[in-house]
Amino acid sequence: MRKNTPHNLRRTLPKSLGVLALTGLLAACSQTNLDASIPAPVASAPAVIGELAQNGPLKYVKNELVVGYADAASLQAAATALKGQVVATIPEIKVALIRVQGDALKLTKGAMQLSGVRYAAVNDVATPPEVISGVQPASLTPLAASADQIFDELPQYALDPRHLNAKVAWDAGLTGKGVKVAVIDDPGDVSHPDLNPNWEGKAFDPLQNKTYTDAAEWVNYFKKPANSHGTFVASSIVAAKDGKGIVGLAYEAKWMPVVMFNPGGYSSFNIALGAIWATNNGARVINNSWGGGVSFGPVKDAFDYAMSNGTTIVASMGNSYHDEFQYPAALPGVMASGALDGSNRKVTFSTSGRHISSSAPGQDTILANPTWLWGSNPAKPQTHQLISGTSFSAPYTAAVAALALQKCPAATPYQVRRILETTANGAIGSNPTGFDRDTGWGALNAGKLAQTLTDCAALPAKGANVYINVKYANGSGTRPGELVDVILRGQGMRAGATDDPTPLYLTPTDAAGDARFSEIAPGTYDLYVAGADLGITGGKSEDRGTFVGTLTATSGSTYFTPDRKNVILTANAPDFNPVDPYEPNDTPATAKTIAYGQTTDTAYIFGKPKDLDYFKFTGAAGDQIKAEMLAAGQLGGSLDAYLYLIGPDGVTVLAENDDRGTPRIDSDSEVNFTLTAAGTYYLLATSFTITEGQNDDGPFNKFKLKLTKTN
Repeated sequence: MRKNTPHNLRRTLPKSLGVLALTGLLAACSQTNLDASIPAPVASAPAVIGELAQNGPLKYVKNELVVGYADAASLQAAATALKGQVVATIPEIKVALIRVQGDALKLTKGAMQLSGVRYAAVNDVATPPEVISGVQPASLTPLAASADQIFDELPQYALDPRHLNAKVAWDAGLTGKGVKVAVIDDPGDVSHPDLNPNWEGKAFDPLQNKTYTDAAEWVNYFKKPANSHGTFVASSIVAAKDGKGIVGLAYEAKWMPVVMFNPGGYSSFNIALGAIWATNNGARVINNSWGGGVSFGPVKDAFDYAMSNGTTIVASMGNSYHDEFQYPAALPGVMASGALDGSNRKVTFSTSGRHISSSAPGQDTILANPTWLWGSNPAKPQTHQLISGTSFSAPYTAAVAALALQKCPAATPYQVRRILETTANGAIGSNPTGFDRDTGWGALNAGKLAQTLTDCAALPAKGANVYINVKYANGSGTRPGELVDVILRGQGMRAGATDDPTPLYLTPTDAAGDARFSEIAPGTYDLYVAGADLGITGGKSEDRGTFVGTLTATSGSTYFTPDRKNVILTANAPDFNPVDPYEPNDTPATAKTIAYGQTTDTAYIFGKPKDLDYFKFTGAAGDQIKAEMLAAGQLGGSLDAYLYLIGPDGVTVLAENDDRGTPRIDSDSEVNFTLTAAGTYYLLATSFTITEGQNDDGPFNKFKLKLTKTN
């Protein structure tokens, strides 16, 4: 690594998601009490994305704060206290966008403490997914295909009897007719000949808060080389059955595009605004072939609102190759889709996990190319291409959901999910008798769905909706249980078993201590509640506070009449304003003394965007010293430590360390060095994120500094 003075620090990209987790805990989880009727239309959104800032891996609009509020008076009071201006609201979910002076991240912790604020977060930005491309369009014509893979013009293995089994469903009359499907993605090409016949006639850009009804106006505004993903996705669902190009699985459903990439990222506020618009405009299915959301905030609020109005939410599992939670796929109530190849095997890139629902073709699926990418040769337009990713298994899942809703319009989101799961081919995947974490309940089968769902009495039981409120209690009284982790684990779970379908749902609480689980499986759950995550806040495990109990989630409970439970945790609430006992120590002149054999009290990289904490010690020539910065790896908390040893001149960097150990042990820092001369030396403690030139200011950036002479 290149050596730098502390005032010109630069390193490689961050290795930790600590800052993102910190922002998450400051924002907590958004939960709302919605009116049963659909409220007035959403208010206007800002017309442009403002200046972007970055804190670790988190990208956000620098001067915008997203606030969940209890009522209009609380919102206005919060804006006044923050010296900001309310520039947009989403009244359906009581979420507002407040434009503030300076960096919004600095204001989140203070905003969380304001009366009537349910959560406060920076307006984080989601970025477009990477497309895993297949062969080039020129290779499509000579593809070998059996007769049962030709439905319009080009071969579509995904729809044949060995995969989605589309013809059996169509022959039974299930074509998606009468069902509206929204696609939250980059702007789909409503002029494409495969897609235009089933365009609903409405398309929405949340950034402008504008509904388009003219295809040419939409295309002229959004046609960019980077915008193709939304067209691919939509064509899986609604491409017209007209003997040309390809056909969508729900080829008589209506499609409404909602923009979230153009071509860069949109903020969480605008994504939520788009989901609300889709719901209010009649979407019964919303497809989300993207990832990067979190388990709280406006997007979760919007999806909860959609589900409370009967809208099924589908999301792609992700292309991470790992078994892990990704959002929005892991949100309670969301139907998460994995990807299969042409041989009905899990594609290696498809993310796995207990939250997976089912799988559908997602490798080398043939999809529509937007007209602006057809190329310059009119004789050989590149109208379609082969594409891979869970981005494309998800819309097939959305299409099957549309078939189910055509047959049974009153079906709830949980019923839709469960009828798709129970009619899937469970022999697919690592468990040939049912569920596994790679493929869920198996490969979706639209034909089997149609054969099973001949009457809506065949629908599974309705799902459940759960509301939990948590409070901290100690000798000083009670406080809202903010930053609490709440887990519902179905009884009888075999932990670690890859074939165990027992449901597991988790979410954090908001500033009021509320946690909500929408459209989950009914049944009896073990309820686990734990105070603020020590991996984020730091502290001793015995200080966290836990509760273990049971809860019955009743089939048919709703968002408005949920199953309720109140929980009291014997624990201290997290401290958002800790005091660093060594401040001010931001320069060599104000450095605090540390001696051999000493470990400091807990200190913080906190209180300013780029905090640099100096300590000084006296050493002799030949002293072998070991300086350790104990942080997230050994104390918990959110600090990815970075430690410098600086010479007596207060400028020259003699040694530095990011992650201790070879091979790496964790993100704490350790410097070992032999002093060459007697004098006063300095230890500079900071965060890895700050060495990148970015801001890092959080109340849980805690550390201790330990100095040892080893000879």
